[in-house]
Amino acid sequence: MARRVFTKLFVGLAVAILAIGTAAAAEVYRWVDENGEVHYSESLPPELKESQYDVLSSSGLVIKQDQSMKPPPPKPEPKEDKETPQELPRDSSGLPRPKALYSEAEMQRRMDTFLMLRYESEQEIIDAMNVEIKQLNYDRRLLETSRHSMMDAFVGHVKQAGDRQRAGLEVSPEASAEINQLQARLAENQSSLDILQAREEGIRAEFDKQLVRYRHLKEELARESAEG
Repeated sequence: MARRVFTKLFVGLAVAILAIGTAAAAEVYRWVDENGEVHYSESLPPELKESQYDVLSSSGLVIKQDQSMKPPPPKPEPKEDKETPQELPRDSSGLPRPKALYSEAEMQRRMDTFLMLRYESEQEIIDAMNVEIKQLNYDRRLLETSRHSMMDAFVGHVKQAGDRQRAGLEVSPEASAEINQLQARLAENQSSLDILQAREEGIRAEFDKQLVRYRHLKEELARESAEG
């Protein structure tokens, strides 16, 4: 009987000692040094105060948390006051953007004046558009000429690779790399052609808008002249 009681006491004491040792080993300290770097360790530097670290379990759960390490809650956004005039958006420096020098009506009037001084007829507007498109067409021809050369080389390399495979021969890594490079260059060339096409469409749209505005202003001037 005494032996059985002693055995139970011994087992209980061993379990308690094991639990204490496991709990102590399971604690991990998380703290931040003076440079703002986060550290994890089983012991703490002596200069740290009691409230300058977190205690984590081996599973990563926070047992004790230093409230000073928690990020501050976000500040509530100020409510807009409908009676207060809204500030202009700020630029990248944080300074408020300057107010517009001219109203929309004044800006339109200045643009109309510039348009009428720049062109003396509708044909001049069309000619100016054609000059810009002509330059784009020159760039397009260069890209298309280069594309034809690359396409011929690409087709030739693919044909050679296909012939070797049909003959039961391997295609060399150099040949495969050349095919991939030509394919990438063709894709880049096509992207450049697409950009030129988008630019041409933008130029035509802009000059069409100027042409419509020019005709409108001319008609207004003619009507005012007739009424005067």
